[in-house]
Amino acid sequence: MKPSEWKPPRIAVIGMGTGPQWLGALALEWIRAAQTLVGSARHLESFPDHAGEKLHFRSPLSESIEEIGRISNTNRVAVLCSGDPLFFGIGKTLAQSFGKERLVILPNVTSVQALCAGACESWDLTETVSFHGAKGYAGIERILEILKKGRKAAVLTDPAHTPGWLARELIRSGNPDCRLLIGEDLGTPSEAIHLLLPPEAANLEFSPLNVLLVKPGGSAKNEVPQRVFGFEEEAFERDAGMITKMEVRAVALASLQLQDDQVLWDLGAATGSVSIEAARIARLGQVFAIEKDSSRYAKLLRNLEKFRAYRVRAICAKASEAIDALPSPDRVFIGGSGTDLETILDIVSRKLLPGGLVVQTAVLLQTLEKVETFWKRKGFQVSILQIQVNRSVPTGKDLRLEALNPVFILTAKSN
Repeated sequence: MKPSEWKPPRIAVIGMGTGPQWLGALALEWIRAAQTLVGSARHLESFPDHAGEKLHFRSPLSESIEEIGRISNTNRVAVLCSGDPLFFGIGKTLAQSFGKERLVILPNVTSVQALCAGACESWDLTETVSFHGAKGYAGIERILEILKKGRKAAVLTDPAHTPGWLARELIRSGNPDCRLLIGEDLGTPSEAIHLLLPPEAANLEFSPLNVLLVKPGGSAKNEVPQRVFGFEEEAFERDAGMITKMEVRAVALASLQLQDDQVLWDLGAATGSVSIEAARIARLGQVFAIEKDSSRYAKLLRNLEKFRAYRVRAICAKASEAIDALPSPDRVFIGGSGTDLETILDIVSRKLLPGGLVVQTAVLLQTLEKVETFWKRKGFQVSILQIQVNRSVPTGKDLRLEALNPVFILTAKSN
């Protein structure tokens, strides 16, 4: 479509790059044809002579989206946005609100492209992490995953997760030798690009208008266990016997059927082996590991640090006293409950999200019977399996099998 053929309710969504100097002839033609311009004050000020109506984005954004929809029914509306509308921009929101067929998208360079161009830095092996609307520790763990693969991480910051904050987190996670390419006020007269190590950037202030590229250093691939799944008990600091055995853990994790962005509760976490492996095999939204024993809790914290499982939040408390205040879970693993089992099950049944799963291990028949009765009474679908593991041990020049205690794994699924 040409600007001369533009009729409502079509909406033009125009990427401004890092400033109006990035606009080409076609984008300017669409802007001139618009009867209404919508954008930030910075972008609208770039067109002081435009004869059309000018509307600033408001907070919450939903109000501006509603206004765009109303005005575009009768007027030609052009929405001005930073970078590329479909690269962590408003283009996705507009498409979801009005449908793709109603939009004309004019792309432009992103802030990441502009930063890399300014430093003559290739970005073909780059993955992008945005902190806008994301949890800080989920974001930092994603960055660490990227660095471990030897790739570069482009980072879109927000007021709470600044370059200084990111530098301090990289130091804390054992990556002080990463290199931070930090771009400030790109596309403006005050543009500046810095190449710093995390210790150099940790206590500096930068313009709120910034973007980063994190390049792996020599330590990015070291120290953290590289295996994704299936750690022996010896990999975790633990008390004797206070850990879910590797074979049982593998089946329990498979039974949880984890999906990205879910909330997982690990109750009676002990060493945290289930939480840690869960966070390594799925990009969970939040993981809460609850352990009441202070000695085991200290070991749990050290295991989280060893595996850099920053998505896991450890809580030292009785599960029955802590979980009611936590975000509602999609998945719950119960490895230990003590004398509070009935209270814990009652809270879990109330807080579990629709379609959620509860997986519990049990050694005693009495515990198994109590748990099965509870979930069936609540109308859950219940399945039970028993695991009997025999491990080989050397006997002279040969091997024999040594049996571990049988374990029941109960899965309860909400309707």
